[in-house]
Amino acid sequence: MEHQSSNQSKSVNGSKFEKLFTKLTGLKKEDIKNKPTFINCHGVEQIIDYDFKTTIDGEDVYIDTSTTFRSCRLKQKSYNGLMMKLKKNPNSKYFFVVKSFVEHDKTKVPVLTEGIDKVIDIDEFMEIFNKQ
Repeated sequence: MEHQSSNQSKSVNGSKFEKLFTKLTGLKKEDIKNKPTFINCHGVEQIIDYDFKTTIDGEDVYIDTSTTFRSCRLKQKSYNGLMMKLKKNPNSKYFFVVKSFVEHDKTKVPVLTEGIDKVIDIDEFMEIFNKQ
């Protein structure tokens, strides 16, 4: 039961951050029915997932959010960014926006992977977003 409680708490924190992101930006979380799909090499339809979409400097920017940074999450987000660029929107940008890079008094330092254009905290994103 402890594991389930921990996962539920993480889910609640993630939802709160998404609501904060919406409040700060005015962007609404993307509905699954609006997300693009493609047929993968196994003949299976896949959704290209992201949380929010906007335009910055004339370019489509797809945004995934998370309360904390983890390299395993970055790999998942990178795959979605790469598929978006390869399959649907080659000139788009894909941002991974986190609430904080500090967890348990440790600062995480992301290393960009293919498909991701920026891994930034919410404050840096807001600076970019508000310049447009």
